[in-house]
Amino acid sequence: MRTLRPFDHDKATVRVLLLITQRIGRPCPTRNELMTVTGLPKRKVWMFMDALHKQGVIEIEERSIRPGNWRRLRIAGGEWTDWTTRHVKKRRFPLESPPVLPGGPKEQ
Repeated sequence: MRTLRPFDHDKATVRVLLLITQRIGRPCPTRNELMTVTGLPKRKVWMFMDALHKQGVIEIEERSIRPGNWRRLRIAGGEWTDWTTRHVKKRRFPLESPPVLPGGPKEQ
């Protein structure tokens, strides 16, 4: 079993605040960027961010828009980052319109 690295909560908080400050007006940091800055594993990053939100250190605004949730962050009372960017994959073979069957709707 692996032992966990020691986690410095204060350093991670300062790093997140710096990242948010650098991203004002630009897209919100991704989970991978937050993992890099905090040193936390993937499954714990949003628990850490939620804890900061509950403490009133940061504010998180989310929209439930597909694909995935969109989110933006700010230091409490500060300026917002822009909404997260989503890179939606284009279909390799785009959907085609269904063929018109004989006896179907007539064109005018």
